[in-house]
Amino acid sequence: MKKVLIFTVVLCTVFSLLASAQGKIPQFGQDKIPSYFELDDYNHRYPETDTNVEMYMHSYLESPVHSGSVRHGGWIEREYFFPGDPTNPSRPGAVLKYIKAYNHGKLDPDTYTQKTSHEKEQVFFYIAKGVGRVEAGGKKVDLSEGTGVFIPAGLEYQFFNTCPKHYLEAVIIEEEISSDFKPLKEMKTGSYKDHIPHAGMHWAHIGRGIVDGMKFSNPLGVAIVSVDAFDIAQPHMHGPGVEEIWCQLKGKSLLLFGNRLFWQPVGTAFLIPPNFCVPHSSINHTDEPMQWLYLGNRHDPRESRKMEYHNKGWNWE
Repeated sequence: MKKVLIFTVVLCTVFSLLASAQGKIPQFGQDKIPSYFELDDYNHRYPETDTNVEMYMHSYLESPVHSGSVRHGGWIEREYFFPGDPTNPSRPGAVLKYIKAYNHGKLDPDTYTQKTSHEKEQVFFYIAKGVGRVEAGGKKVDLSEGTGVFIPAGLEYQFFNTCPKHYLEAVIIEEEISSDFKPLKEMKTGSYKDHIPHAGMHWAHIGRGIVDGMKFSNPLGVAIVSVDAFDIAQPHMHGPGVEEIWCQLKGKSLLLFGNRLFWQPVGTAFLIPPNFCVPHSSINHTDEPMQWLYLGNRHDPRESRKMEYHNKGWNWE
């Protein structure tokens, strides 16, 4: 009963937090700016102008199956997200501006991919389930849940599912390199299990690195983030130049997204609209920890990091 009461108070607090910061910001279809003030205009929903946040959530289960795709050597792939305009998506999931692909992949039991390389693309694989092996540049590395694999442009690689019964499953993230970019010459691997957790960001986030020494063409980073039992992350927003994705790996969370509440099960991801108008907060309402794969791609270092950008008189230009 005590937990129910606390959870109710938490939810009420969250919604009371969302009402109009002062200042002028870029507008992308929503004219009410989230705020902490109770009597501001943001204390109502405006369906005709509110950002349609459902366009920014997508499950790979809703995408077609690309069986034996030659793109990454033969993984069975389905898209979480597609290239598109994150300020005005043409369909759910069409929100990728800077990275080229964000997919779910699986490899059949006791099989392997073809040897593959990409001249202009780099690929990050996060192993979500199963066991296997990857070979690249003379290196052989065993794979299990929590392993990350970074393949630089130009390097030939091959994956093996060494289990005779279960799929090897991964989140596959691909970027295209710029013309003047000099990629690494070797594969990088690691696991979040070998990284020290860092707690406290956004109230409840516990972050862990995955692979050290990666070199992306984009200002991009990936990490594992967890939220402990019965806790809530700070609602916050992002603006132009930010491509941030949260993919649920463990548990079924509640997601405060804009002024609506959603379930986020495993296999679903969301990208925060880059308009400074849509708060997001992951809520763990259970007795077990939950886990996400975080991607942060920040092309404007100003972003929302300083309070001055939300003060009256601030001009984005």
